[in-house]
Amino acid sequence: MIFKKKTDGHQPQTKLEKRVASISTPELVMWAENSLFVIGKEVTGWMRTHDHALLDEADLGAEALYAITQELKRRANNGF
Repeated sequence: MIFKKKTDGHQPQTKLEKRVASISTPELVMWAENSLFVIGKEVTGWMRTHDHALLDEADLGAEALYAITQELKRRANNGF
């Protein structure tokens, strides 16, 4: 899992979080929309085939979406 908290409360940035932080806001919104599409597509595919690899892909999309929304919230709080 990408998001692991340290016991002291400080969590270093992951590779995904660093990547997300370097992308412009309009591109992040497009990436979020794509992540939502991928999550839905993979879950629907899993319902048909029961291939667990599809759920792994949905997990990756969900982790990316979470990182994106956290970055967008941070930017909104800082006035972009």
